[in-house]
Amino acid sequence: MANQVELAKHLGMTPQSVSELVKNGIFTVKQGRSPIDLDVCRIEYINHLRKHAGHFKKAGNSGDMVEEATRLKKFQADKAELEVNQLEAKLIPADLVLLKWSSEVTNASNLLSSMATRLAYRVLGLTDVNEIEAILKTGCHETLEELSSNGLPEEYAERVESSAETLEAAE
Repeated sequence: MANQVELAKHLGMTPQSVSELVKNGIFTVKQGRSPIDLDVCRIEYINHLRKHAGHFKKAGNSGDMVEEATRLKKFQADKAELEVNQLEAKLIPADLVLLKWSSEVTNASNLLSSMATRLAYRVLGLTDVNEIEAILKTGCHETLEELSSNGLPEEYAERVESSAETLEAAE
């Protein structure tokens, strides 16, 4: 048998905490000089902790069910938003952009490399500087025209165009 101070030491808490638990009816206390049975109070305290263990939020990755459900709903909402942005051609998968721009750069390199050879045969034998300049300008403009795509993968370019047409029709 013990008193509240001894129980507090036994359970590793303050005497004020023990008083609060006695007042709330968690611990069984008898009348007298040493009214507390340490073994009984220890079991009562363990049962109390087990009973209320679900009321405390767990930190980190092992959260309670409400926390996990909230995280799942947020993830699903974010995923749906990304899918809508992708359908509206506001968001394009990185691998498609990489593939498209790799193709664009290769095409530009090939066109610019072959431009000198193509134009050289056209100006061969010409002596008029203005005529040579006009042919070179035309050749440059033709090459630039071939390179003037919007840089979007085809399926997304079509969506952007249809979205623009829808906006124009709405106005």
